[in-house]
Amino acid sequence: MHFIEFTFFNSVGQLLTVAVLVLFAQFIYSAIGFGSGMIAISIYAILYGQIDVFVPFFLLLCFPVELFISYKERKKIDYKEIFWLSLFVTPPLILGVYLLKNFSGNGIVYLLGIIIAVLAVFYLFFEERLRFTFKSKLWLPMFGAISGILGSLFGIAGPPLIIYFKTKRVNKSYFRVILMSIFLLMSVLRIISYSCFGLFTERMFISLLPIMPFSLLGLFLGNMAHHKISESFFKKLTSIVLLISGVILIFKG
Repeated sequence: MHFIEFTFFNSVGQLLTVAVLVLFAQFIYSAIGFGSGMIAISIYAILYGQIDVFVPFFLLLCFPVELFISYKERKKIDYKEIFWLSLFVTPPLILGVYLLKNFSGNGIVYLLGIIIAVLAVFYLFFEERLRFTFKSKLWLPMFGAISGILGSLFGIAGPPLIIYFKTKRVNKSYFRVILMSIFLLMSVLRIISYSCFGLFTERMFISLLPIMPFSLLGLFLGNMAHHKISESFFKKLTSIVLLISGVILIFKG
């Protein structure tokens, strides 16, 4: 029997397409700390559908990236901030599972996408001219909660946290590792829940074998790029990816 028959890929062409897509998505993820899910899951949905299969599959691909960068940059992590963000992200993440089954909020998703897109345009063109900050400590639980709900409902947990940390104007290395650390925690929770619901299969793990090298190559190249790009270019790049995430949410709505 041909190897492809043991995977969830329909053909060698589909396998190679997914491999290139994953490489590009993980390059972006490793370079700036977010955006891989928005890119890979959205394009895969357009090309093939089967989101119920690809989302847990892609989660397993992202986990090594999050683990590597969180460990490598562990000295830059503010563990107190991680603790509080984790506290505010986790309950809404679980709540999102309930909402996913019992609530249809396309209008809210559409509105949220518009807000994120507008903020992205602001950061892209006006960040250096007009500055605002979220000084109150109450902003942290709000952004954490929204991120948790979005992560479980739509697989897009990044935008609220990105907005929060862009406002704090942290450097690019801290920006990346703080996001990766939160996403690592969320991935652990999702892996546990997906395992309980039997979403990981033997065919899925076999499918990981030919794709994982491309994912790790994306991690390696993206990590190199992260250390070479300037702070100003990093800010523009994160704003562009944030804008893309807003547009994706608009289309989802």
